[in-house]
Order: sequence, then structure tokens, then C-alpha cells
Amino acid sequence: MLAAVATTIAVASPLAAQTPIEAYAKDCGGCHTSERRVLRKIPSGNDAIRSDWIGKFMAQHPCERDDLKPLIVEYLLQKTRK
Repeated sequence: MLAAVATTIAVASPLAAQTPIEAYAKDCGGCHTSERRVLRKIPSGNDAIRSDWIGKFMAQHPCERDDLKPLIVEYLLQKTRK
């Protein structure tokens, strides 16, 4: 019984165990197996500029897991830092 409750909590809270790379793989990786095309579109600039652009892009782009968006933004920011 306790194991069933723990499993339910883990499934209900997938964000808690996610890392930025896992979030990208889970929500974006199905269509964007190569992140290179995604990364090329992100403009250069500081984190605030890139984060704003990514946020606006994602607002218009299909995303199955809205709860993973902050981690996906963080992943893309990490990958585009110079």
C-alpha cells in the first residue's frame, strides 16, 4: 500500500525528479532529436535576451508538458552560453 502511494506521488510530481536535459529529451526530443537546429535559431545576447526569446517561441510552439517549460528554457540557455 505504501509503495502504491509513493508511486502515485512520483507520477503526480514528475517535475521534482527532472533535470533540464531530461525535460528537453522528454518534451522536445521526440520531434527535435538533434538540438542543433533549435539552438541555431536562438539569438545571441545575455541570458535575459535569450530567455525572453525562448519563452516567446515556446508560447507559440506545441509543448505537451507545460510544467517542464522552465527546465527546457534553462537547458536551452545552458546550451547557448558562450
